[in-house]
Amino acid sequence: MTEGVSNETVDAETRAEVLAAAAHRCQWCGRDGPGAGGSATLHVHHASRDVDEMDEHDPANLTAVCRKCHNWLHNQPSEADAPVELTDADGQVLLPQDVEILQVLARHGPLSTGDIADELTPDLTVSSVRERLWVLMGLDNTVASRTKQIVDQSSETGEWGLVGQISTSARGRIPDDPQTLLQRAEDERVRQALDRGCDRGAVADVIGIVERTTWNKEKRARAFAFPLDALDDRGGRPPADADADETLTDLPTDEADADTEMQQRLDAVEDAADGEAGMLSDGGEADQEPTEEDDEEITWSDAKTQLQQTIEALEELEKAL
Repeated sequence: MTEGVSNETVDAETRAEVLAAAAHRCQWCGRDGPGAGGSATLHVHHASRDVDEMDEHDPANLTAVCRKCHNWLHNQPSEADAPVELTDADGQVLLPQDVEILQVLARHGPLSTGDIADELTPDLTVSSVRERLWVLMGLDNTVASRTKQIVDQSSETGEWGLVGQISTSARGRIPDDPQTLLQRAEDERVRQALDRGCDRGAVADVIGIVERTTWNKEKRARAFAFPLDALDDRGGRPPADADADETLTDLPTDEADADTEMQQRLDAVEDAADGEAGMLSDGGEADQEPTEEDDEEITWSDAKTQLQQTIEALEELEKAL
């Protein structure tokens, strides 16, 4: 069913209609075919071979895909092909490309987002692969029956890997950079608001982002599990009161050390922001490429102000609901 070639199952008129409706572009990876000035060989793909309410060759059951994606669609992996155990509940959240991502990580070990994208059969964008990595990393915070994390990101290199392949996890970590710190805290606030039933569109309006970005923030929040309690209730550092040391002494040694490290990292972030005339880069997260909400670099003071405004706006939204 190649573009421009007759086929015994899909007639030329139907094929032309499907390709035109798809703007001569692969509906899976976005590559352009000759009709759009590209070089991808486009095929007409049946969404289902077992349809009840329409003819199998009805244009509503057809879509345009490139040859590479068409081959993948007919040979895509299932949950049973994953290198880690996946449940039926996991399968309700995951996509076939997620299974292939797991296979790539099992085969090659930790990789950057771009390297993972290069290893996948379908031509997916780096951004779309990153979104799926967030889903995989946060699967245990999405599926109620899952108790173990399966994918992690290195806080040192930004590379992604299966849990056993990553020695220093980015999950639950206080970022060194004010910009990333704001992003993590805001992501977590958005997730909490959505979990409490706030309307997604209203949350997007409050923060000043498009609704699609709230999905990314929610996925990222479940992946990185930012410890929002490490910040005070208005976006600053944890209050330094007389009871702080007493609280730490009541914790097991490893928890006390973790809390101390959080405080030290927050101190370091504020000191760095106060001491530099310029903006800080996205330190410590080499694989975090800029996204639509990351266009401007900010200082600790900016981050604290923006986070405070976001928190207050979301609180007002929840009160209104």
